[in-house]
Amino acid sequence: MDINSLITYNRKLPLGGIYDDQSVFLHMHHYFDDFLTISDTHGRWLESLGLADKNAELNIDHEVNKGIKIASSREFANFVKQHPRRKYVLYGPLSPPYIVNPLNYIMNSPTIAHAYEHKRYFRDEFSELINMPDHVVRRLDELDEAMFDELAGMYEKFVIQDVESSGSKGTFIVRTRSQYGAAVKQLKATSFSGSVVVSEFVDGLPCSIQACVTKYGVFTGGLQRQLVDSQYLCNVNLPGVSRWCGGELGGDSSEIVKHRMQEIATVVGSELASHGYRGIFGIDLLITPDNDVYAIEVNARLTGYTHVLSDMQFAKGKIPFALLHTLELGNFKYEVEDLEALPTMNSTSEPYSYLIFNNEIDSSFTLQNEIPSGIYQYDSSTRSVTYVKPGYSVADLASEEQFIVFCKFNKGDVIGRGKRMLKVIKKGYTMAEDGDLNKEAQVFAAAVKTHFSLPLRTEQ
Repeated sequence: MDINSLITYNRKLPLGGIYDDQSVFLHMHHYFDDFLTISDTHGRWLESLGLADKNAELNIDHEVNKGIKIASSREFANFVKQHPRRKYVLYGPLSPPYIVNPLNYIMNSPTIAHAYEHKRYFRDEFSELINMPDHVVRRLDELDEAMFDELAGMYEKFVIQDVESSGSKGTFIVRTRSQYGAAVKQLKATSFSGSVVVSEFVDGLPCSIQACVTKYGVFTGGLQRQLVDSQYLCNVNLPGVSRWCGGELGGDSSEIVKHRMQEIATVVGSELASHGYRGIFGIDLLITPDNDVYAIEVNARLTGYTHVLSDMQFAKGKIPFALLHTLELGNFKYEVEDLEALPTMNSTSEPYSYLIFNNEIDSSFTLQNEIPSGIYQYDSSTRSVTYVKPGYSVADLASEEQFIVFCKFNKGDVIGRGKRMLKVIKKGYTMAEDGDLNKEAQVFAAAVKTHFSLPLRTEQ
């Protein structure tokens, strides 16, 4: 697609995207001619995609930089000194102190972002404006036996969330006294905030939506269904490991759900914009069988779906969110030449699935074979997988049977217990009504694991 006919901007801007997995920024090569992925892991796996020369590896001493983000490391500071004109897109805002001039970072204000991601402040700001579950805020030291009786009297079933947790971390669904006791014990051991939000449990489909604040308005992507705790992609019995396994993007949803999602995203986006926020943000939602839509929290940053959604928009001839996000936050000049090319909720009506395969065994795993990233083909009749060609965009998929594989590891690399091993993007739906993979996707996932000799749990 010739994106230059849709939007005018400087393609030759020297830019970088810094993250521990380069795959989240590969799509940016479609929009910019001088874009580098920057990571703390080697980029040898990018050779099969022809992108090895567009990657910079930072040899970070993780013992010295323990707990420090890549963008705050001395190694990154040294890299910036060698490339002073380049600006770097961050996955999320970085809090001070800054080891380089913060103008080198393409990001929103961390103060604004963190305020909206704080679960209490989000509810304080929006509880009168958008639909949210009924809730109360409590201090952790208030969560005694008597408090359980009080909460159980208010809500038959409830959710306890640490106000500063992200994703599924620090979130507990409670119905019984024993579940309550276990949740409180875990929160007291891990919480830094000392406060929780207790919400009425809403029986609904966990979903999300992405939006993008621009000078042309707030634009909204389609429905994103969340795949969490999949028994076919991760091991939920391993404490402290990744639980998000991807999900589905796009596809059909009812007009009333679209309208309610759009309304929530517009209200939140307009409020964010009034405080100077620009670019991408995500909203976690619950959708009930009666088509009620509840907002749960805001992710004021890029999301795990951003690269997939932006790639889907690009393939459909729409201006991708990631491009608008970068131009807005970098204060780069741009003009949209074709307003019809601005992305909308209906721009991604064709469904795609994003599946994240995790190390399911209770130990580290040494990768036995090379896994070239690129386009693969699945034969459902023989349950076999074959490599087809290099490629990293959904535009490279020639048929429904083809899919994209991203694997940043090489033969001999050690993948930790519960850690992500590879990622797959494919056309079509993969989720069942129960929230896990459907039968066909279960067989597909098993075929991928077998083909790449990935570890399997003994109980499977």
